[in-house]
Amino acid sequence: MNRSTFLATALAAALLPLAAASQTDWPQKPISMVVPYPPGGVNDAVARVFADKLGAELGKPVLVDNRAGAATTVASNYVAKAAPDGYTIYAGGTSLIINPTLTGQVQYDPHKSFELVSLMSFTPFILHVNIDFPAKNMAELIAVVKANPGKYNIASSGIGATNHLAAELFKAQAGLNLVHVPYKGGAQAGQDVASGQAQMMFSASLEAKPFLASGKTRPIAISSLKRSPAFPDIPTVVEVTGLKDFEAVFWQAMVVPAGTPKPIIDKLQKAIAKVAADPEVIERFKPMGVEIRASTPAEFKEFMLKEEKRWTTLIKEQNIKPE
Repeated sequence: MNRSTFLATALAAALLPLAAASQTDWPQKPISMVVPYPPGGVNDAVARVFADKLGAELGKPVLVDNRAGAATTVASNYVAKAAPDGYTIYAGGTSLIINPTLTGQVQYDPHKSFELVSLMSFTPFILHVNIDFPAKNMAELIAVVKANPGKYNIASSGIGATNHLAAELFKAQAGLNLVHVPYKGGAQAGQDVASGQAQMMFSASLEAKPFLASGKTRPIAISSLKRSPAFPDIPTVVEVTGLKDFEAVFWQAMVVPAGTPKPIIDKLQKAIAKVAADPEVIERFKPMGVEIRASTPAEFKEFMLKEEKRWTTLIKEQNIKPE
């Protein structure tokens, strides 16, 4: 071994403990939590509670960085290119695995650009109809729509949004001819269902709640596999249709840039698990129908692969194209 090689090897050996120590001592400065939605709304609210609680668990502030745009692709592309040092973390969601197939215009690979950390929350959708719609339950809804193919429409918050895919899955599995009407957001779509401009919609549970409470819309079913404690009287789609494979929920989860050291991922995952088990956090979101639940990276991967297969298959089979 020549002198230069010896010195390089010695230097590398000397730096290894320092690198390991820096990973063990993480974090040493504030952490940026990227959120792919604008401030306000349930997804941002969930992320902010996690950010606040994670800051307390980790001993350094976790600052929310809202990077909305291009149906979350702006944020996903940004995080995929961020330094893998644990100081950029991403509260991503279902669109992380939908957009590569839906648009093809992304600068990331959901399996190669990120390290999976943990699931965080699940929000079901409530299929509700305008109060004047001539159906009071699922059997009547299916009968009315089948008797009038193409007459009625189903709104969504936009092409490729999870509630749009829920609608397409419902149409395909139940054999219904409903006209999809995309809006630029769930609020306006819900208002038009309430006013009768649209007949029905799968709305996020929190967004559906005020319309149901006002009596302007009527609940038909909820899109989760089990009934929601927040809406115990609303049956699941599976219950009232027999469509055993029907499930559509919006999920949020934590990922970090590929190459982030495992000790950092492990520490972050354990902190998320503590936050998700906090009764205060659970109770805060329960009335909204939001389930707070953490996971291991392996559990997250299994779940994500299942979701990816469900939605990418639907997008291809129904030939769903972006706006």
